[in-house]
Amino acid sequence: MRNNQPNNDNRNTIRKLFIIVLASIVFGFGVYFSIVLWAFPVFSVNISGVTDWNMLEGFASVLSLSLLAGGLIFAVTEYINTENTKQHEKLVEDREKAKLSYDIYKAIFDKLTDPEQEAARRWILSNISIKKDDEDIAAWYEKTHKKITSGGTKGTAGLPEGQKAVKLTLNCFDYIGFVASHYWEVENDSLDWISAPVAKIWRRIGPYVLHTRTLRKTRDYYLSAEYVGKLCVEWRKKKGFSDEEIVKNSI
Repeated sequence: MRNNQPNNDNRNTIRKLFIIVLASIVFGFGVYFSIVLWAFPVFSVNISGVTDWNMLEGFASVLSLSLLAGGLIFAVTEYINTENTKQHEKLVEDREKAKLSYDIYKAIFDKLTDPEQEAARRWILSNISIKKDDEDIAAWYEKTHKKITSGGTKGTAGLPEGQKAVKLTLNCFDYIGFVASHYWEVENDSLDWISAPVAKIWRRIGPYVLHTRTLRKTRDYYLSAEYVGKLCVEWRKKKGFSDEEIVKNSI
């Protein structure tokens, strides 16, 4: 059955083409005879009172001009309708994009302002220092890792408070980074409000994540978190913002 399918398709195509050609010929002859045998005699009688075949050439010229004018009017109308349709579709698309951007903004805002997320970021700001450019990464990592994994357990899974804070924050950034790189057109206005809470945290845990990736010999460890973290850090650098100093007992 499958072998015969292309042959059947070819026959159907040829049959449809033959029908279209035949219909075009019949229509053409019908229009021709209608014009020559009916429309022209009426035209000639109205102009000269008799059927004068010498006027056929002038009649054809008038008819051609009328068809040309009608074609131009039709083309202009179609162009206007097409442009109006495009503008309407663009308006609908812009509204849908605006709604999607707001929905994404709302979801990210809710995540960032979640009390548990805020507490996790507060722990990172209070306990992890920014790695200096001339500081040895292995030594800094060892010191930072010790802070993250030491201390009493808190919350689910029996994780130390620091480890839970870092994990919660990275999972949140990973979500934001994935959404930003796949579904959200991150523009200047968006980076204005999202860059501050993300950049100051990524400056503290970014090197930790990258070194952990090296130690684990993996390339996909929190890639989306890295994307949004670096995006926000670079944004603030271009704007001339320096690293934020953490002041105790401040909001």
